[in-house]
Amino acid sequence: MSAYQDAFVQVSEDGLHFQVADKPFFFAGANCYYLLTRGADPDLQHEVLEVLDAVQQAGLTVIRTWAFCDGEEWNALQPSPGNFNEQVFQSLDWLLIEARRRGLRLILGLTNYWKAYGGMCQYVKWSCARRGVPPTDKAETFYTDSCCQDIYQNFLATLTNRVNSFTGRPYRDDPTIMAWSLSNEPRCDGDYSGSVLSDWIAVTAEFLKSLDGNHLVCAGSEGFLGSATPELLVDNPYDCMSNGCDFLRNHSSKAIDFATIHLWPDTWMPNADEERKLHFARRWINCHTDLCTHTLRKPLVLTEFGKKPGGKVRAAFYDKVYSTLLHHARAGHGLVGSCCWAIAHDSYPDYDGFTLYLAEQPSQLEPEQHCTLM
Repeated sequence: MSAYQDAFVQVSEDGLHFQVADKPFFFAGANCYYLLTRGADPDLQHEVLEVLDAVQQAGLTVIRTWAFCDGEEWNALQPSPGNFNEQVFQSLDWLLIEARRRGLRLILGLTNYWKAYGGMCQYVKWSCARRGVPPTDKAETFYTDSCCQDIYQNFLATLTNRVNSFTGRPYRDDPTIMAWSLSNEPRCDGDYSGSVLSDWIAVTAEFLKSLDGNHLVCAGSEGFLGSATPELLVDNPYDCMSNGCDFLRNHSSKAIDFATIHLWPDTWMPNADEERKLHFARRWINCHTDLCTHTLRKPLVLTEFGKKPGGKVRAAFYDKVYSTLLHHARAGHGLVGSCCWAIAHDSYPDYDGFTLYLAEQPSQLEPEQHCTLM
């Protein structure tokens, strides 16, 4: 186990799959975004441990979580530009240890397009204050604002060079970290060309690789299709061109090791009936798997998918997703893993209406089906 845990997750020679210590690595995982901030509170650490235990007991092997929290947010890691809360950093140190003890690996998100946990909007606020201009929190400014990028790249350097206060191991050398995710769901609203986001992803991924050549890097994309694949625009859940995303271009940089997609039919198609949502889910996964397998030649991970509670309706959605994932894994296609959204301790509020609580296992998480990917 130790030799396996000490090996980094890598892309296989065929470019389509993951491997660890020369063995194929297919994974089933879960999202739990709040582990950093809850772990920084000694009174809440038991909740973090219970989530980790539940993930392990379900047979899942990867957790996607945030490695950032900015500004005036509760337990912020970076309360102000370049200033870091050591107690919160030690929470991440501790999380890496506890994840390793359970054989878990982490996909760590580095910022957020949305306002939750600070993210890009907070960087823009900092830039406005530093430059003495009227304040705004429009996330789209983040990508081309040199001040934002200086602060963000300093954060990346600080994070990758961080030495774990318990183990003495730099983060860049810790294989418990499976991958860095440049952002969560990056968009650039209003940029129909898709160039702003694609350029930022390429430049930032190359910069991160210069800091850390051990870990995989992904963009954190939702998967919206753009002008690079005009024949596939019909597969978008709605007219997404204004989001500034272009799946093919967003993942074309050599510094991006694998592609990501999200799957949110309840949010993206609120007026569709359940049959149409299930049809879309299968088509969405198939379309991106085909692009990754035959065009990008990179692994694909479904890093978010969720369904609002609803008994048989929710179960049918998970069954459709898992069966489609299993089909592609068995066929040797580029789809290599997934993380359902989002597992949480029973005491954590259901902020978005998609939470999978520990008390619901295994019926809602259905680990038996999900873990057949492994």
